Amino acid sequence: MELDEALRGRRSIRNYKGEAVPMDMVQQVLEAGTLAPSAHNGQQWRFSVLTGKAKKRVTDVFRTDLSALSKKGGSIGSGFESCRIMEQAPVVIIVWNAGRAGFETHIHSVAAAIENMLLKAYALGLGTLWIGDVFDASEGLIQYFGKHWELTAAIALGWPAENPNPRPRKSVSEVAEFLD
Repeated sequence: MELDEALRGRRSIRNYKGEAVPMDMVQQVLEAGTLAPSAHNGQQWRFSVLTGKAKKRVTDVFRTDLSALSKKGGSIGSGFESCRIMEQAPVVIIVWNAGRAGFETHIHSVAAAIENMLLKAYALGLGTLWIGDVFDASEGLIQYFGKHWELTAAIALGWPAENPNPRPRKSVSEVAEFLD
């Protein structure tokens, strides 16, 4: 697949078929993440790949924490919908930042790895959703995993059961200035 085709064709997928994703394809998606540029070549990204019972345990923790937060009147955004998507997708990848907490370029490095993964998944015919809602209930997830890293995102991964239309994009002239 040509790069321009992947850039223009990739969509956020919120509905997945029930078919398993072969682990060699998951490995290819992860490898694409490891090829991203990183601050000081720190390669700060870390990944927890969840399927089956492990995914169920994590989504249960996430849903419980969202419910508790909701009862306290806290903001949960679209957390329950994200949890539903994570439950439906055959694979969920939890993305961590193992760099120094709060160091912005480490966060940028991990974001670059995520984008590489999304594009590779699309090139393989898979669908993905970059999920930031895990921040709404991150304490329970961090405690569950017992990691000392910074939770960055979750990625739902699977065979798409939808083909969303592209959303409007701003033109280059709307977002860039050219100085001489």
